[in-house]
Amino acid sequence: MADTPYGQRILAWTGSGVPAERFVAVGGVRLPEKPDLDWIQDRLDAAVCRHPVLGAGPVPLADVDNVWAAASAASYPPTSPCLLWAYVNGPELLLVAHHTVSDPWSMRVLIRDVLKGDGTPAPSYRHDVSTKQLRRMSRAVPFWEQALADVPALTTDAGPGEPESTRELRIRTDITVAQTDVVGRAAQSTAFVVLFAAFAQALQPLSEGRDLIIPVLTYGRDRSEWDTVGLYMNVLPVRLTTTDLPAVQRAFIAAYAQEVPFPVLVETVPAAGAAFVRGGPALAQFEVIQVPADDSIEPLTIPAGLGLGGPILPVNGLAFWLELGGGGVYTVCLRYRDDLYRESGMRALVQRFVDRWGDLYAAAR
Repeated sequence: MADTPYGQRILAWTGSGVPAERFVAVGGVRLPEKPDLDWIQDRLDAAVCRHPVLGAGPVPLADVDNVWAAASAASYPPTSPCLLWAYVNGPELLLVAHHTVSDPWSMRVLIRDVLKGDGTPAPSYRHDVSTKQLRRMSRAVPFWEQALADVPALTTDAGPGEPESTRELRIRTDITVAQTDVVGRAAQSTAFVVLFAAFAQALQPLSEGRDLIIPVLTYGRDRSEWDTVGLYMNVLPVRLTTTDLPAVQRAFIAAYAQEVPFPVLVETVPAAGAAFVRGGPALAQFEVIQVPADDSIEPLTIPAGLGLGGPILPVNGLAFWLELGGGGVYTVCLRYRDDLYRESGMRALVQRFVDRWGDLYAAAR
């Protein structure tokens, strides 16, 4: 199993329900004006050169009437010479990359590289070519063996769906970037961590008093060796015994201090592989989708029912993420196994998250 590329293992994990040509990650931005297509082509090809895992250029680039319709109508074979595709409609730029070599975090890196990259080679995250990674992994193994020795599963409520089928909810909230800044400053923490704390508190009814293990995707790193793309390389399993904000912050910091690329963790610590396999314990993933920090650039919101995308990680439970839209307002997105959960229960989870966030914001004001 260790000899199989990590992306291909995840692809096989999804079963027959997710065709390989639909197994992609997407990310897009609205620019101040329509970009010059020749300039965009050059920047796309430079991004592929920087990240050889994406294959070889030129990147297929299409000027279309609707970026989402065009992306949804296309096919993305994993055998293509280039595993990055791009669509332009006026000021809208949409990138599509095959999921075996990318994920939502990778799309953020690629958008930044296309718009502002300097063309320098990206670092490798593979531990077999990095002495620094080898040393970090050696130090981290005892921590992860203990943290993942037993993985408490979330409780489930048999839903009406077919085995391993999923559904998605998208609910716009009143939570804003300005609010997360207020709570983060009051807690001497980050916006990501305070949002994560609200989610952990909302998730508690599904734990029945047991510890929670929540795989999170972490953004905004300053480690140079993470400045690359890959499938779920930045999943960080965080174990929580309590979910008050200070406890969540301590647990996140402890896990972050031992962080290594997730594919390396799966290959090195058997307990991690056992936790994140098909048929394993039901867990909940959390992430906050971010875009380059630029007031002139607005993220594109992925429409519901697009028909593109890969499996949630873990595929055994639910994925909860926040997308930042116009006006700095977050939309809650929730993809869940509908043979394990009912829509009413998932809507209740979203409402608990909004309520717990309201409590944190009120306490910080």
